[in-house]
Amino acid sequence: MENRKRHTTPGDYPGAGEDCAPTGEQGFTLIELMVVVAIIGILAAIAIPKFQNNAIRARQTEAKTLLAAVYTNQVLYHAVQNAYGTSEALIGMEMNGSRVYSPVVFTNVTGMTYTAEITANLDNDLILDRWQVTEADPSPVHLCNDITDQGPSC
Repeated sequence: MENRKRHTTPGDYPGAGEDCAPTGEQGFTLIELMVVVAIIGILAAIAIPKFQNNAIRARQTEAKTLLAAVYTNQVLYHAVQNAYGTSEALIGMEMNGSRVYSPVVFTNVTGMTYTAEITANLDNDLILDRWQVTEADPSPVHLCNDITDQGPSC
């Protein structure tokens, strides 16, 4: 370490009067800090929408999984009762905890057919994300995509 003069006066606390930084070192300039903030802002502008899209896709996967369970439970219920159920509880689907989509709405329920539909507002607009499954097809059908506002029932 180089020898530097210490300028202290009697009664000063230890280290008083010492140079805080050696000559030639001044820290970051305002411009450098502004560039770093701008870069972070650009990265956030790119990353946040991608994160939101992934979160929405995950919620839509919840809809597919829920309706696949409805289909399976309806098949089991029909095998025993020779009719389709009219509610989640009746077909043995207990939904505990929070979920994004509404409870399943059963329509056109007869001994031979049923339609189950769920909805959710994923992007806080007036259009709902709608999914449907019937006894004829185990694959959930996306009736209206809330994000793109497109689909046969939008």
